[in-house]
Order: sequence, then structure tokens, then C-alpha cells
Amino acid sequence: GTINEACHVFAVQTQKDMNWKKALASDQHPEAIKALNKELTSLQKTILTEITDAHPEWFTTAKQKAVPGRILLDIKRSGEYKARGVKQGFKEDKETADGPDFSYYSHVAKLLSIRIALLRARRGSRKVRIKDVRTAYLQAHKYPPGIVKYTCFRMPDTGKWRYFRQSGPIYGEASAAVRWEDTIAPWLEEMGFERGKNDKCVFYHPTRDLIVILYVDDCLIDGATEDADWICDELDKRFDCKDTEHLEPGTTLDYLGFEVSLTDTHLHIGIRDYIQNCLIKLHQEDSKPADTPISSEIDTDSGDLDFTQKRTFLTALGMLGWIANVRPDVSYAHSRIGQHAATPSQSALKTVIRAFRYLKGTMDLAITIPLRESVDLSTHRIGSSHHQSAANDWEFYCDTDHAGNSEDQNKRRSQNGVIALCNGAPVLWASKVSSVAFAHPDIGEAHADVSSAAAEIYGAANATFELLHLSYIADEMGMDFPKPIVLQMDNEAARCFVANSVTKSRLKHIDCRQEWVQVLRNKNILKTQHIDSHLNLADIFTKILPKDTFQGIVARLLSQRHTED
Repeated sequence: GTINEACHVFAVQTQKDMNWKKALASDQHPEAIKALNKELTSLQKTILTEITDAHPEWFTTAKQKAVPGRILLDIKRSGEYKARGVKQGFKEDKETADGPDFSYYSHVAKLLSIRIALLRARRGSRKVRIKDVRTAYLQAHKYPPGIVKYTCFRMPDTGKWRYFRQSGPIYGEASAAVRWEDTIAPWLEEMGFERGKNDKCVFYHPTRDLIVILYVDDCLIDGATEDADWICDELDKRFDCKDTEHLEPGTTLDYLGFEVSLTDTHLHIGIRDYIQNCLIKLHQEDSKPADTPISSEIDTDSGDLDFTQKRTFLTALGMLGWIANVRPDVSYAHSRIGQHAATPSQSALKTVIRAFRYLKGTMDLAITIPLRESVDLSTHRIGSSHHQSAANDWEFYCDTDHAGNSEDQNKRRSQNGVIALCNGAPVLWASKVSSVAFAHPDIGEAHADVSSAAAEIYGAANATFELLHLSYIADEMGMDFPKPIVLQMDNEAARCFVANSVTKSRLKHIDCRQEWVQVLRNKNILKTQHIDSHLNLADIFTKILPKDTFQGIVARLLSQRHTED
């Protein structure tokens, strides 16, 4: 988790922070200066007051206490130059700046919550809006009395330093994110929204059946037309916002790098543009597409990577991790390749590049839902949904591969997979290696009761953690969720254990984590259903599958995105 998040940040940052010297020496000099002046004007209009050598604070405080920052330059998708002043917050003495007991933790919306909101069953005429609060951190509450900060920037055009007193947080400052959250979250609650407990960035208005999800300064809004328009208008009154973006038939919205598009009958979530940019970054735009994202084990003895190759590997791994948030078909490849992040080999680099070659040939695949109909998963045909219950809106699968990954770094741990579908579309999925080794390479396959059964039950238990969390978030969004959860699996031992039809004495090694699955059963929260392996969609998250099997599951999870139906 932490390694992959760092990889993604690294991947994004390598595509930003343009060189000021080159920009100012090019024919785009006027555009770069325009962006610089626009940013300085915005900062001084909101939180900065310039301190010159004629000011009494110049020598006494400003020069001594100012924390340096940088003015970054970037180009928007529209082609417009954008400058942003960013404080080097890591150089700030936090205890002196914000006090010894200040909590810097801030919440960011879970992508799971975003998928649930967009892919809800029987979406019908509900509208999706995106509202971006302009320079949100600068609109956070000002510092409380007694807190005064200073910052300084070296001007890209003159090379001279300019000093400023701050009245509120700025980008790059450690406290900026939580100060912004403490500004907008209470305001939303004042507007009648209830804040989620399992995702603190989910806000639900029970009277209006209206959802607002905060991803820092981006507000995803889902509800009836008049209610969605109401909160957009209120946001405009309270904050300086960009124009509202409307998801309407024939439009595509860029949200967090994902493409959310709508036709008269379907909603799609894809990531084509991001994949194309990744292919260019990795010099794979002319490569031959692959049939699957991973086809064989990674050879740890294939040779170490040099510095440049390791940088490429980590960048690719981070980008693949972000893509896996909307493309479940690469989730297992990302999990397996990610186990090599500490000491990547030539084979690991080749494998992550193969994943992008696969994505090159499948860029138009997207998560898709019908707006007024639901999908019959057994045939993938569209059928009427007027009288369906929540139990028919949702499908849940789990799978475990016991010690199938023989690569040295895996230590014979099992791979667990889980997926939940709403309205025929995946909203939750996970491919994770177990934290417990159930076999040892010197022993080989142990007795089923000691190893494979334990791994299967352990995997089922982990799946319940994910699904219960999903149920809590859906409930906080005002959505129906089935109880009991019917967890489909092809693991007979796990099913028997949950159903209490196995001799307990033969499974004494099962720990409390597995024991609690029976508690869920006894409370009518969970029940299991045995299915044939070829029907288990979670297989795609636990092992390297043959091409035909893999592509068959992908066809049930994703569809080709079209601009017209």
C-alpha cells in the first residue's frame, strides 16, 4: 500500500514541474509570465502580504522565519500555462508553527466510494455534477489568533527573493489539507448533510437523497437534478469555484484522471487518456499489444536493474497501481509485480512493461452500467430491473490460490481475491497476498487441513472484511445493501467451515480471524454459496490464468466504451 502510493506520486510528479528557464527562453515567454503574475495576484489577494526591506518586520521576523517555497510551472490539458506557489513545508518547524498538539491527519475520499456512487443500481435520471473549488487551500479558515507564518519565493523571471507574511495555509504546508477539510466539512453539515463514519469524505443529505464526495477540492455530486443544482449553487455562494461540470449524454468528464462518460443508455468509467500518457512515458506507444497483463512467473535471478531502469520500474508500477483503481483486470498483475518493488529484477521490469502492452490493446475497456436496467451475470444479458431487490443488484465472489506463487520473495504465501459487483459492474475488488505463509518450500504441499483449507478459510475471512466495509459505505450513502451477504466461492473447505459442516477438531490451527466468519453467519450477516470454478469471477485476482479463461472473465467485468450506443 505505502510503496504503491509513493510510486504513484513519483509517477505523477515526473510529468510536472516544467523548467522555468526553458519556458522563459521560448516563444511561450508571455504565457509563462502571465501565469506567474496570475498566481502572485491570487496569493496576495487571499493569504499573502508582501514584506519589503522598508517594512519593520523585514529584519526582525520575515527574513529569519520565512520558510522558502517554489513557484511551479505546468501546462493544463487545455494548453494553458499554470503557475502555483508551493511552500516547502518539510522545512517548517511544525511544533513552533502550529503548536505541539496539532493533528495533521486529513481524509481523502476512497475511490471505492466514488465507484459506488457512480455505478449505483437503477441510476435512472439521477444527475452527476463535478464542482471544483478554485485554489481551495487558500480559501480555508485563516490561522487562529497567535499564529503568524512567513514564506519566501525566488522569482523565476528576475531571480530575486520576495518575502511574505501568511494569514492562512498555502499549498505545500503540512497543515493546509486538514485546515481545508475543517473548513468545508462543517459547512456541508450545516447544509444538512450527514458525514460518513467509514469514509469521512462522503456526505449524504437524507431529505434530498443527495451525495457529495470530497476528493480534496473536487466535489463529486450525485442526485436529482434540482438537488444537484442546489448544492452547486450553494458552493458558488460560499466559495470561489470553477464552473460546474455536468455529466450529460454525449459528454465525458475527466475526474481524477478517469474518464466518466454518458450515453442515452449507459454510463462508462474508463482511463484511456491516462494509459496513452503512460505508454508515451514508458516509450511503449509503438509496442505490440499483449493478450494478458502477466503470463509467467518473475525470475528473481534475471539480473539487477541499474538506477535508470529501477526508476522506470517504480514509475511504471506506480502508474499501473493507479490504473488498477478502474481496471480490475490488471489488479493481480500489479499485486504480484509489486512484491518485487524493493529489489526489482530484469524480469520484473519486463513483466510490468508487458502489463502496459496489454493495456495498449485494451485502452477502450471500461466499467459500464445500464442506466435503467440491470445485468444478468450468468449470461451477461440486459434484463428488466423494475422489481428487483437489493439482493439481485449485488454479486459477491472470493477466491484463494494456496501457495501457487513459488517466487522466492513470496515465501509461499497465498493470494486472496474478492470482488463485488453492483448492477453488473465491479465496484470493489482486491488482489492481496496473505500475511501468513501456509506452506514452506522445503515441505511442499502440506496436508489439506493444515494448509490449503486454512488458506481458503483465511481468504474468505479477509473477503468479509472488505464486503462489510462496502456495506457500511453504501448504507451511509442511503443505498440498499443485501443482508445476508451471499459470498460465492469455489473453495469447498471454506464453505464447509462457514456452514459449520466440518469437524472442528481437524481445524484447530484456524485462528480468531477465521472464527469470526461463523459469527457473521450466526448473525445472519453472511452466508456462502458454492459455485463451479469457471463461474468464479474472483479467479482473475489470484493466479496467472490461461488467455481464454482470463479474457472470458474480463468480458464479464468490462465493456468496450463507445461514444454512442
